[in-house]
Amino acid sequence: MAMTKFNLVVNIEVAEGKGEDANLAEDFGQTFLMGVFDGLGGRSAGYGGKTGGRIASEESSQISKTFFKQWHGEIKPENVIQLQQEICRSLKIKADIEMQPKTSSRLKGSLVEHKLCTTIALASIPKQKGQERIFEANLAWMGDSRIYFLSPTKGLQQLTKDDLVTPKDALEMLRQDPPMSQYLTAHINPTWQIHFQHYDIKEPGCFLACTDGCFQYFSAPWEFEKLLLEMLSKSEGDTMEKNTWQQLIKQRYTEIKQDDVSLILYPVGFNGIKHLKSSYQERLQYLQENFISPTANTRYEDLQNLWEKYKIDYEYYLPFIQDIQPTANSQPPVSEAKPSPASSTSSSLSTTDPFKKITNLSKHKATANAEKIKSLLDRAKCCYDNNQLKEAQDWCNQVLEIDPHHSECKYILGLIYTKLAFFETDFVPKQNLLQKAAFCLEEVVSKNNGEEIIESSRNLGFIYYHLNQWDNAVFFYQQFFNSPGAENRDYWEEHLDAFVTSLKSIGNKNKAANAAIQFCLRLVNSNSILPYGKKASLYYFMAVLQEIEGELNAALNSLKTILTSSSEVNIELRAKAQKKYQEIQNKLKHRGFY
Repeated sequence: MAMTKFNLVVNIEVAEGKGEDANLAEDFGQTFLMGVFDGLGGRSAGYGGKTGGRIASEESSQISKTFFKQWHGEIKPENVIQLQQEICRSLKIKADIEMQPKTSSRLKGSLVEHKLCTTIALASIPKQKGQERIFEANLAWMGDSRIYFLSPTKGLQQLTKDDLVTPKDALEMLRQDPPMSQYLTAHINPTWQIHFQHYDIKEPGCFLACTDGCFQYFSAPWEFEKLLLEMLSKSEGDTMEKNTWQQLIKQRYTEIKQDDVSLILYPVGFNGIKHLKSSYQERLQYLQENFISPTANTRYEDLQNLWEKYKIDYEYYLPFIQDIQPTANSQPPVSEAKPSPASSTSSSLSTTDPFKKITNLSKHKATANAEKIKSLLDRAKCCYDNNQLKEAQDWCNQVLEIDPHHSECKYILGLIYTKLAFFETDFVPKQNLLQKAAFCLEEVVSKNNGEEIIESSRNLGFIYYHLNQWDNAVFFYQQFFNSPGAENRDYWEEHLDAFVTSLKSIGNKNKAANAAIQFCLRLVNSNSILPYGKKASLYYFMAVLQEIEGELNAALNSLKTILTSSSEVNIELRAKAQKKYQEIQNKLKHRGFY
């Protein structure tokens, strides 16, 4: 049974009674909602014995909890703007009532312009209903608090992009502290807007929500992941109530803290604590063997080389996060409006709600831009067909600026990245391009039907074969083989060969092998006229698959079809078939059948 009730919450104040972080971990039945809020005390004064940062983070957490009750914990594109409005409206009311100007008019800057400031990072994750392979998450954030996914195979992966005046990567951020470009506050800039992003994660793992105190004070980005996995490895207890992972993390941060720490962790896809621990053992060993813990004597060049290796997986999702575009003709920010007495807690949409106007405007824009999208995609296809791949990519990116989830565009972009990967000679860029291709095509598979899903499944099988991710390769190839009309696709020999190689590297093979055998039989019996040499190749693949299934006599019969045929079968294939026939006969002899 899937583990759906386990979650881990760590909250530590760097100075007791003066913490400015807040968190949210709420079970809404079918959805788990988690979030962290990092109050920016240095940006504003407070009142009532609390800093402005603490007031802002606590108020934002409480409003978020109340607000999402009506949405059953689900973050949606249509509610994140309203959430921003409600939080900022409430902060403004508090600032206007409690924080009358007491400073000289000569004092300028953030202390006057921005009151009650906080970051926000939220994730809503639907509960598991069975043994799903796809785990959804909807994210909303503003500032530099982060949402991560901790993969047992790829490690820590950042799912949000920090709002910084000067963009920095995770390694640079450990050595610099660039100012944030936006955050929640009582007097919010009209152009600031909360981010929304949807993810479909294709493997079990752990979602994390973290304030910067969790990750900002390590000497390298992988040290945060090491801390989490080392504490997991040391933890004891086989149930949620008894397991000590949370206590060990809290104990470790208490020893090294330099800032408030708020961390929430929510696992998906595991059958219990034992399964979770065993899933990360190999990853921890890989980290310990390949990524040093930097010291004062570590050369930055050595650190940078390790980061280049680590960030391939760490930054995998970042290129797909869409930058926010200012909304044309948007209403004034909520902090500029005159609030009603009940406005700080109200969460119902009125007929004059600004978001409804924004939604209607978006629909109008979508209609108006349909022709533009078609024109851009036509250009992208033309460039792709002529191997002008960078130009094709540029046209697709223009489409995604209009519609970030346009399925046909994602399909074309997946093909572009795949082709670029096979033109690339260096290993790391090649792997990165293949991963980008997989990300695009998996979105197509998850939302589409028909021709695109058949081609996308086949391409994903081939991509994961080249990434040595055998389980994924077999899964998508199996989807392809089971698709009606798949036998009419070209290049099936290359894909069957890749499938067989992948199949030999996984555990449960029979169901997948049978799907490929049925595909071969459909090809043999199809109306299309295959040269006998091609048919002979199909019988060879069938024999290999039947051998994997343990159907040795059936495999021998398939090989006999090749060996008793005319000379149209090429010499190399005939030799392979003869060798395979002898191997299977030897197996049967050992079992006493001969």
